[in-house]
Amino acid sequence: MLTQWAGGKTTVKNTFIALVGALVLTAGCATKKFVRTTVDPVSAKLSEVDQRTAENAAAITGLDAKTARGISRADERAGAADARAAEADRKAVQAGERAALAMERAHGAHSLAEGGLARTGKLEVVVENLDNFRVTSTRTLYFDFDKAALKDDDLQQIDELVGSLNGARRFVIEVQGFTDATGATDYNYELGARRAASVVRYLATHHQVPSYRIHTLSLGKDQPVEANKTKEGRKLNRRVEIRAYLPQPMQELAQQTTTP
Repeated sequence: MLTQWAGGKTTVKNTFIALVGALVLTAGCATKKFVRTTVDPVSAKLSEVDQRTAENAAAITGLDAKTARGISRADERAGAADARAAEADRKAVQAGERAALAMERAHGAHSLAEGGLARTGKLEVVVENLDNFRVTSTRTLYFDFDKAALKDDDLQQIDELVGSLNGARRFVIEVQGFTDATGATDYNYELGARRAASVVRYLATHHQVPSYRIHTLSLGKDQPVEANKTKEGRKLNRRVEIRAYLPQPMQELAQQTTTP
């Protein structure tokens, strides 16, 4: 009986061991199945989240770089706008200065215009007074070819013309120089001026005639008195004409004013 019990005990023990082993095997299989069905998907999702996190970080980094470049370009544009604004201010200041200068010049021109009008009024009075003068004596002096020197006969004629003024205090002497048609036009103008200057010089040095009472003009080969085709005609054109003017008497002026 003891032997049966011992054998039964052994059988129970083995059975227990078998049950424990089965439970262990069953637990191991269950654990692996749990890992496969629960843990592995979580790990995959974690890996996906990590990947997306890395991608988001890279995207954020790129966005920061783009933002920084955008801010830099905005700063550059703002700086350029400030520079253009400063240049516009400088040009505006210069324009204001030019406008002020133009206004000042305009005022100056206005003042000059007023002065010119005043001088014009005075000139009209002088011209009107000259209109009241009349020719009282004339002389014509003749010159050698391409010469401007006065001869003794010329000096005598000038003396006679001055004497005809009878010591008048108000008079005008007109001296015009001429040439023949030989030579260039400009040279003839200069030659006619030298011939007239010889007469003016004699009037000033020998008769103390003030220069403001002498009016000179060179007409060169213009206004010939004779044709330049002949020797005699050219001789007559090489001349200086002198005219003396005196004021008209008041009685004659009154008659001219009242005559219809």
